[in-house]
Amino acid sequence: MTIPPRRRRVVIVDDHTLFRDGLRTILGMEEDFEVIADVESAEDIVELMWETKPDVLLLDIRMPQGSGLDAIPAICRISPNTTVIVLTACDEIEEHVRAFKLGARGVVLKDSARSTLVQAIRSVCRGETWMDPRLRGILVAELARSGDVGDAITIDRDDGLTDRELEIVRLVAAGKKNKEVAEHLAISERTVRTNLTSVFQKLGVRDRIGLVMYALRHGLTAAA
Repeated sequence: MTIPPRRRRVVIVDDHTLFRDGLRTILGMEEDFEVIADVESAEDIVELMWETKPDVLLLDIRMPQGSGLDAIPAICRISPNTTVIVLTACDEIEEHVRAFKLGARGVVLKDSARSTLVQAIRSVCRGETWMDPRLRGILVAELARSGDVGDAITIDRDDGLTDRELEIVRLVAAGKKNKEVAEHLAISERTVRTNLTSVFQKLGVRDRIGLVMYALRHGLTAAA
């Protein structure tokens, strides 16, 4: 007998009723999601988090009653096991960078396809970060350029990285692509990819965004 997947409990916060209804319909068609609540106001988020402690929170950035971004730190403290995905109609990269720095694990544009939203939720539930592929490269570069993640920075590390892997982390965190890293270190792109696979495993991250966030938090953004 096949055991059905555990249903992820989802809460939606968005001030547009039709949009919330649409999300409920989309997620209701998937056997691994369950929408347990939806509200229209940022003012209701804190109380809702205390009451529901969901697996996933889909959070609109801009609402008349207040910014969803401002609520992210409180959400992370109240319900640390809740994964926050920001929903936005805006492609301003500065807002996306701020969302990640405040604790969001994903940013999904509202004009995305249904399949993209579902993929994003499943990805963050696996511990990955998510960003629209159209903006991913820009985001990584901007995270590296901004050079901080607020009060989360620490230089204490026990990650087991070799000197070569640390060099690669610093270059990736500076926004370098694999080809540029290879040229800088005078090694092959294949070697870069092999080292990155090892780095991802050692740091427990699944993609370059997660790697950049780790580097920023641990002060690993200086050029190698």
